[in-house]
Amino acid sequence: MRVLTQSSHRSRGAVLAEVIMFGVIGSLLLTVLPGFCLGYVKLWQRDSARLGSVQRADFALRRMQEDVRNARSLVVSSDGTSITLTLPKRSYDATLGRMVNDLDAAGSLVDGDRVSYFFIQDSGSRGGAIYRQVTRPDGTQLLHRLVTRGIYPDLNPRYCSTSPAKPIFSYDGTLRKLSISMTAAELKASTSTFGAPQVDPKCRRCGGDLVRVQTYQHPEGETQCSQCGSQVRPNAEITTYETQLSVRNR
Repeated sequence: MRVLTQSSHRSRGAVLAEVIMFGVIGSLLLTVLPGFCLGYVKLWQRDSARLGSVQRADFALRRMQEDVRNARSLVVSSDGTSITLTLPKRSYDATLGRMVNDLDAAGSLVDGDRVSYFFIQDSGSRGGAIYRQVTRPDGTQLLHRLVTRGIYPDLNPRYCSTSPAKPIFSYDGTLRKLSISMTAAELKASTSTFGAPQVDPKCRRCGGDLVRVQTYQHPEGETQCSQCGSQVRPNAEITTYETQLSVRNR
């Protein structure tokens, strides 16, 4: 009877130890795991938004690059929101087995399609989209195509603190270089989880509009809040690309 009693006491102690161990493990899982998952979700939301803004701006520049470099003439609108490129006329050369530029009797390039890129602001938003439209030499206009959305020209870099934002397009006829400034914004995935969905980049702390402010560390300007200043907590990831493209056939 003594042996059985001692064995029974040891079994109860082992069970109690297991209960305590599982309780500790369960409490750790309940406190650590949610925090880990929340941190992972926030990291995913930030990186996915950043990738989205990069892709928006990068895709637009890649789409324009070939047209600009092949253009023989171009016209930029006075406000810098649109550009019209005249491409050389091309035809198939059976001898060479590829498309070549057509030449007139004097050996000059012949005008072909006219390609326009233009920015249209969305209704009720500071941002908008860039479209591409092709006009044939006979005047026929093809249906315009969307290039990219989520473009915010007013968040482009500035020449100085008192100057307006750089235009999307600007052309230097002396150097024959086209400058393009493209600022894209992608709202973070958690922006519209609660409350009314937002369409523009804003400060999550106060709801103020985002602005580009020139600073000593960032002469081209950094994104700040119109109310909170540099203590901004943006609800979007913002990416700016600036590039210059040479017009080779002009």
